[in-house]
Order: sequence, then C-alpha cells, then structure tokens
Amino acid sequence: MSKIRINTISVKNYRSFGNEIQSFEFPNESYKKPVAIVGYNNSGKTNLMNAILYGIGEKFVSADTFEKSDLHNLKYENILEIKTNLDASSYSTAYGNKSIKGVHTVLTKMEDSELHSNVSPSFFGANKHYNIFYINFHNIKEEISTQKTSWGNLKSFLARHIQKLVESDSSMNSKKLAFQVATRTETDKILENSELKKFIDTIKKNYSVNLRENTCEIDFGLPDYEDIFLKMMFKIGLNGECEHLVPIDHFGDGYISMFVMAVIQAIAESNTEDKCLFLFEEPESFLHENHQEYFYKNVLCTLSERGHQVIYTTHSDKMVDIFNTKSLIRIEFDEEKKQTVKRYNNTGEFSPILDSREETEELITLEKYNDFIRTIEPNLNKILFSRKVILVEGPNDVMAYKYAIEKQIEKLGKDQKYAKTHLNFNNMAIIPHHGKSTALILIQLCKHIGLNYFVINDLDLEEDLVDAISKFNTEAELKADDLYNTKNGINRDPTSKSIITINWKLIHYARKDKIHFNSPKLETVLGGSFNKNSLKLWKMLEAKDSFEEDFFPSSLKEFLEFDKIIVESSEPSSNTIIS
Repeated sequence: MSKIRINTISVKNYRSFGNEIQSFEFPNESYKKPVAIVGYNNSGKTNLMNAILYGIGEKFVSADTFEKSDLHNLKYENILEIKTNLDASSYSTAYGNKSIKGVHTVLTKMEDSELHSNVSPSFFGANKHYNIFYINFHNIKEEISTQKTSWGNLKSFLARHIQKLVESDSSMNSKKLAFQVATRTETDKILENSELKKFIDTIKKNYSVNLRENTCEIDFGLPDYEDIFLKMMFKIGLNGECEHLVPIDHFGDGYISMFVMAVIQAIAESNTEDKCLFLFEEPESFLHENHQEYFYKNVLCTLSERGHQVIYTTHSDKMVDIFNTKSLIRIEFDEEKKQTVKRYNNTGEFSPILDSREETEELITLEKYNDFIRTIEPNLNKILFSRKVILVEGPNDVMAYKYAIEKQIEKLGKDQKYAKTHLNFNNMAIIPHHGKSTALILIQLCKHIGLNYFVINDLDLEEDLVDAISKFNTEAELKADDLYNTKNGINRDPTSKSIITINWKLIHYARKDKIHFNSPKLETVLGGSFNKNSLKLWKMLEAKDSFEEDFFPSSLKEFLEFDKIIVESSEPSSNTIIS
C-alpha cells in the first residue's frame, strides 16, 4: 500500500508570492472532503498549485529549473523558497526502506552571477512509488494523450498511469515473450512479398551505401512491448455505435472532460488500498454548470470519501460547499503589498452560535441550510469568490440596490457602462439571504473567513428602535428592559418581541457600522406601501432623482469605495477623484 498526503506548504518569492511567507495547512486524513483553492483572476491560484507540484517532486527541480521570471518582482535577490511537509508511506530499495515523508525545501541562490536551484532532500526516483495525479483541465486534450512528448518522457497523467499498469502487471509481463513472437510472426506474414516490404528493403540498401557500406539492419514493425500500449488510443461510439468508433480527441472539450471524469473514477476504484493525491486545475473549465455540480459531488467528494487527498483550483460556485470551511483556501492579490496573500485557511470548525429556536423561529439548521443554498439560492456560494459582499433580504432588495448604485455612480460623473459594471470590476456582490436568521449565519460565515461585508435589512417595526436596542450589551439586558416588554404601557405581543430580538442579534453580530435598516420596510422607505410587487417597486425607483440617507447611507457609499472613483476632468492631463 502506498500513501502520500500534503500536511503544509509555505511559499516565498515565487512569482506573485512575495517576501512575506504565506503558509497553508491542509486538513488531516480524517477529514473526507476535497480542498478548494479559490480567488479571483490573477490572485495566484495557479502559482500556488505550481508551488505544490514543485514541493512534492511532481515537477522536477534541477539546478536550472527556475528563471528570473519565476522570482517575485523579477529580482534575483528575492530568494525563492517552497517548503512542504509531507506524510508518506515507505518503499523498499536495494539500500533499505525509504520515504519522502517529512519536510522538503526548494531554494534558489545566485552563484557566479547565475540563478541556481535545488530541493533538499531530493525526490529523485521516489515519486514513482506514489500515486500522484495532476490534471490541468485547461489543456484537457493533452491530458488524454498517451504519446511520448520526447524520448522517454510522458507528461499526461493518463499515459503515466497506463505505463505504470503495464510495468507492474505480472500477469501481462508473463505473456510478454509470447506476444512479441506472435506480433513479429503476424507482421512478417502481412509484409511478405508486399510492395511495402520491397520499399523497406530498398531503403535498407540505400542507407547501407550512404553509410559507406555499413551492414545496417532496418526493422519496420511495432514499437517495443512497453511502448505498444502508449501507441494505442481510446475510441468512442456514442448512442450504441459499435462499428465506426471515433478517437476520443476528436470530440469537444466538454465530452473529453467527462471522459477524464470516468478515468479518474476508474483510477480511484482500482486503487482501493492506496491513498492517492489528486491535484486539479479548474476542473469546471469545459463543463456546463449542472455537470460542474455533478463533478464536485460524484467525483471530487467521492475521491475524498475513499481516503484520497484532493486539492483543486476553481472559479465555480458550483464546485464548493460554503459551510465546509475546512476545505477552503482563499487567496487574493494584495494591491498594497503587491503580492499574493492568504485571506482564509482554517482547518478548525465553523460553528455559528445561535440562540434557541424559540427566539428565532425562522432559523434553518445548518444541515438543512446547506441544502437550501444548493437548491433555493445558489448565488450564496458566490460569497467565497467575492472581495466584498452586501447581504440583503431578497430579490427586490437586490434589484433596488443594484439600480441605486448605478444611478449614484452616474451622478458622480461616470458613464452608464462603468456604472453597471462597478460591482463586477471591483469584485463585489449583492447576495440575498432570504431571512434575518439566515443572515445571522452568513454574517458569522463572512467573519469566519475574513470577508468584508455590509448588511441591509428591513426593520419590520413601525417604531425606529435601532439606536435604542443597539445600546444593550447582552440579550438578557435587552429582555429585562421595558422597551422590550412594553409599548406605550401595553405589553408587546410575542411577534414584536421576536422581531426586536432578531434585530438586536443582527446589530450585535454585524456591528452597527456594518448594517443598515430600512424602516419599517424597503417599499415604504422608497415612498410606497407594504406591497411587495416588483413592478411597482421598479416604477418607484425610476421616479427617484436621488436616494436619501434612510435608504442609501454614507456607510454604504464608503463600503462601495465611491471615494476611489476617478472621473476624467475637462483637462486632458489630469483626473478628478470623487469623494
């Protein structure tokens, strides 16, 4: 049985990673979920994946592996360092048992004005004893090629796996001689007295003359036994077609991706004892979103459940589980530090602490909420792919605030196209949470993963109690006060008490400066009734020339970075910053 697993990796001065070391920890083998590396474009996901490949010996490190372009800011003085801590089984050699278990360090240094690199201890000759599968789904056709790219070099995961199966299968090897004799005999029979045989003999005669009458031998036949299987190819017949099969690389990338899925599943199913390492680069690349979710649940999760370690980069909200925060690594490119930084990597539990169901009747359990996200509101998974999020109650709020943001930006002097894309360009998202209790969970999730958030909710009370209830430090203090129990000398009903409690919790968890309440509701703030009709709300929005503080507070403008919006001035040589 072979086993390999990455425990930790740290990266310094490798491409987008700078002088400030970024260290990442992976969950232990008891955690049966795949690990997703997420971040927006140019955040450094591929660089982190490449660092992993160097750090486990999958990409060979020689003296001249790295170039100036691999060093942060293209500076030779930035010494590249990749350090991995691995857990691995032992394998036997002529010199005794060996293993790559432990810490391996990749380093660069300048010698005689040249950049040199090495890894210590070396991985040389070791990786063939472990099952490591790296698949870059951007180059999906290359990943199914079984042809050698150069003398003795196999780059695709499929070719290397086939080669390993052929070399290690004792039953096949016992038939090797019989196979070679049979194929030689049958080849000679076919070529006997043929025009092709005459052509080959003529080549042999002329080649011997060209080599000054050297008695050379030329054989035109099948490749060596071990290479025969790398010359073979997979052919596919769809819809029951058996006669006219099509080579798999003639299909589209989506079909090939699903074929690769089947290959990965077959590898896992045939390695019941071994614990493999699977590394994937954006597996969603050529898949419809329905197949993305299928790939995540049926392939990635199944691999992990079988004890294999699975690490992958992704841009797809269908390929993550928002509440399995142990399985998330979130990175960003910090514009101030000018380097890739770790924003979230925590192998501890995410356990939002909420009070009893009696006080928050609409609360959905964490288990049920996970299903809710995937079936009712998949956009919530986009939290993980955003730099900032605005959490609002529902679709009407999304519509209202998107419209208002666009109009506010246009008033600052930007054109309509910029106004419509400001959120996208700055990697911000408006996400509906569909209820105050679910908002509580999402607030805690944002805090847990270190994501900047702003919350907008209806107050749902005719009286504005925000300032009053925000003064209480604990829920017990709130419930002991007359404000909670009575209104104008009359006892409050249970519904009113519940609304006060949940609003206090929102303020308490979110912080008062990161939450805005529309009082009593969105529709009334915009000048309408309690009618939730979206068309009527849209007409109210279109009739607005401006949006006041009670709907669009200054704290929201600050959160949306309106102060950083630059507008071209009338002078061609200068810009104006709107604040």
